[in-house]
Parts: sequence; C-alpha cells; structure tokens
Amino acid sequence: MWRFLILGALASIAFAVNLEKCRFGAKPLDLRSPTCNDTHCFISASAPTGFEVDLKVPKKTVLVFPSVVLHLPLENNRKAEYPVEIHIKRGCKYLVSHSCPLKTGDIITWSFDWDFLSADVIKVGSTFKAEIILHDEYQDPMVCVKVNTIVVK
Repeated sequence: MWRFLILGALASIAFAVNLEKCRFGAKPLDLRSPTCNDTHCFISASAPTGFEVDLKVPKKTVLVFPSVVLHLPLENNRKAEYPVEIHIKRGCKYLVSHSCPLKTGDIITWSFDWDFLSADVIKVGSTFKAEIILHDEYQDPMVCVKVNTIVVK
C-alpha cells in the first residue's frame, strides 16, 4: 500500500509544471493543463489552450481580472516585455469553485483559456516566458503563473 502512495507522490512531482517566481503575486497552489509537461506549456496558435489554477485568496476580494505579460527573448541575451491586452473586466465568471465576493483564505480554482496570442508577434515555433497574473479590484496581484511556453500549430 505504501509503495503505491510513494510512487503516486513521485509521479505527481515528476510531471508538475516548473513554475518560475513572478515579480508580483504568489505562486499558485497548483496549475493544470493537458498541454504542459515538467518544463514547458505548449500553446496552440490556432485553438484555445485550457488552464486551471488553484490559489489561496490573500484578502477579501469583490472582483478579479487577469493580465498577461510575455517575456520575449531577443538577440545578445536581451529580453523584451510585451503586455497583452485582455478584455476581461469581470474575471469572477472564470472561477470554477467559488463566486465573488471571495473571503480571505478561500481556496479557489480559476479556469481560463489561452486564446490571446497576437499573430503579429508570436509565430509557430516561438518560445517565451508567459506571466499571467490574477488581480483583485484594487489591481493588487493575487496569484501569478510564470511558465516557459512553446507555440505549436
């Protein structure tokens, strides 16, 4: 019995997405996506890619909304930040496990589809880091997901 529990724990660690520390917001409790492995998330250039993020609410919150910054590699080891405009002002409808308002300490699941790639900037085969932040009504970051991504067809 213990062998199965230990093997299950090791398997979940081996397939966990490697999340990097963001400048703002806490790391999520968990990130799930069928397109991620332990090093990258594969983002489709032609169809939405689904993600679910579990997080602990840091303070009482009435509404939430996301923001996205892409960290693009340039020549000579330089990087460029590319903010992506997302037209979601009422992010509460993307909460799976709760509804707004949220209480301090709630463990919630936020679900979103990655369908906001700009074809002018991102091409199939591009690699970059994506920083996806969920903010509260005061624009304070609640959680941040930063992953390595590869754009696929």
